[in-house]
This record gives sequence, structure tokens and C-alpha cells, in this order.
Amino acid sequence: MKDLSKIKLLICDCDGVLSDGLIIYSDEGAEIKHFSTHDGLGIKILSHTDIKIAVVTGRKSRTLKRRCADLNINLLYQNVKNKKRVIDELLSQLDLKWDNVAYIGDDWNDYLAMQASAFKAVPANAFDNFKMTADYVTERKGGYGAVREVIEFILKSRNEFEATLEKFLNELQNA
Repeated sequence: MKDLSKIKLLICDCDGVLSDGLIIYSDEGAEIKHFSTHDGLGIKILSHTDIKIAVVTGRKSRTLKRRCADLNINLLYQNVKNKKRVIDELLSQLDLKWDNVAYIGDDWNDYLAMQASAFKAVPANAFDNFKMTADYVTERKGGYGAVREVIEFILKSRNEFEATLEKFLNELQNA
């Protein structure tokens, strides 16, 4: 098992990772995506650690912008063709290295960034040949708790899950 103690940034793709990968358009032009509340709670739990979260996606969506705002994800990069290049710039701004990155992606447009990352995860519903590029394949599908599963995996491997959960629960109790 990889040493995940140096992870300081979790990067997620959107479609197929944070969402189920389906994009629904209404006749009125609205875009509808499905996001998991389980993933959202996992992200809120993660906020009680020193690990930042970023979303880097090839598409642009007001729906995703709203979801990130709801979850206090300030590092949102949309309409990105070369994810590795954008992440290189982000890492420079955050004074981090690729050794500090865990990445969750589901398809070949994530490949270059994933290969540079210290820890690579894919959701259960990624294509089989893409799963072979990962260190970890979730049991859950994208948009159905895969991000939460990776968050818990990282925290448990660092022996930080219980303490982080306790911080989260204390925050709820004092709210």
C-alpha cells in the first residue's frame, strides 16, 4: 500500500466522479447533474484536515459551480483541456508538488494528471482498461459515493479518520 501521509490536495474530476456522468438537458436549456450527498458529507469531513480539495473538469457548468459553492470548494477549474498544465500552476500557487496529490478520475482525459499524481483512484464504473492505470478502484460508482470512499480510504490509511470524524461531529454538536 502506498504511503499517503504526504497527500495535501485531493483533485476530483466532475462528470463520472462527483456526478454519475449523465448530463440531462431540459427543453428550456437547463443542465441537470446528479451529485451524491454522501460525497458531499465526505468533503465536509475532509475540511477538518490539512488536505485541500480541487475540482478540475473539461466541461463548464453552472450546476457544478453551485455544488462547489455549497461544499466550500474554492479551487474549481472548468473548461480545462490540459488538466496537468492547470494543476501544475495550482501546485505552484499552493507550494505543493505532485507527491502531495491524490487524484480521482474516470477516463482518458484525466490520464496525464493522474499519472503525475502520488495516488490515483477511479470509480467502480470507469472503463476496465482505464482502471488498470489506478492505485485504487472504488467499490462505489461515480456520483454514488466514490469520492467519499476515497476520502475515507486516505484518512484511514493515515490513521486520521476517527479523529477527523470526531472534529466534524463536535462541529455539528456546537452548531
